[in-house]
Amino acid sequence: MDEWIVGNHRVDHRQVLWSPRSELLAWLGCLMLCSFAGCASWLPSGEEPAKQVVGGFGTPKSPADTAGVETILIRLNPSQADELGAMWEAIDEQVIAPDLRIRLDKNGMRAGKISGDVPPMLASWVTETVQRLEKDPLEQAGFAADVSSYSQLWRCRKNARKELTVRKLTDEEVNVNYVSDSVTDQAYLSPHLQFAIHAEPLSDQCARIQITPAMQYGELMRKAVPRESGIHMDTLRESKTWNALMIDLKLHQGDCLVIGPTEEPRGLGEIYLRTKTKSGEIQPVLLLVRLSELNKNEMFVVK
Repeated sequence: MDEWIVGNHRVDHRQVLWSPRSELLAWLGCLMLCSFAGCASWLPSGEEPAKQVVGGFGTPKSPADTAGVETILIRLNPSQADELGAMWEAIDEQVIAPDLRIRLDKNGMRAGKISGDVPPMLASWVTETVQRLEKDPLEQAGFAADVSSYSQLWRCRKNARKELTVRKLTDEEVNVNYVSDSVTDQAYLSPHLQFAIHAEPLSDQCARIQITPAMQYGELMRKAVPRESGIHMDTLRESKTWNALMIDLKLHQGDCLVIGPTEEPRGLGEIYLRTKTKSGEIQPVLLLVRLSELNKNEMFVVK
């Protein structure tokens, strides 16, 4: 992975070659003596997937139709927030279609793409987030603010939806403003604010990434949900997705999508991309989405 990733170091992979029958027992004996290490992730976080147990034949890779997408939420203190303008100058916002940029701006959001090295300013904010998470018990427990500084690694398949929850608001009713040609101001019961994530591998070098604001709200209800094995009853809440604000980009491996708030809070961005800390301070929030891994057709890989 690129040098700006913080956390454990990746270990080089070696392809296990099949041995002739006469050497098989010796090969298995040597293999049992090997030690294995997992892949590095963006941040040390309690939200990370559990490490796989590695057997004698190595760790099976995920199927080749999956993409590894990392997300990280970064809260900015007042001095960092003052530098947001300079950060956006180093990010390519022109990859977003003009009509979508207008709709995002009306809703208090900005988005752009980073190819190659991450700007030093943004890299330093990631590092500070890591250090705060490692040292502050409130951060580790998710109590420092209503947006937690954490990262996740998502294994995405075509047409499969992942849901990144940004904020869980427990008030009885919360006004959510969506701005299109007019302002829609509606109250929702205890909304959970999310970004829906879709990723479709296009080749061994790039994938199509879609990020859309979404929300769950209201009381839990029993609903019939279609599955491959038939119809199942699940406990769900009402949901809503703002498809007009979907960001749809092709990312190469290592590219990063940045989503952040406008200088003046408004629309969905006011509630999605701002957080209240335990001390009562309102802070802007950045979401970074990185295409970190595209799987290859390898039968056995030793880590």
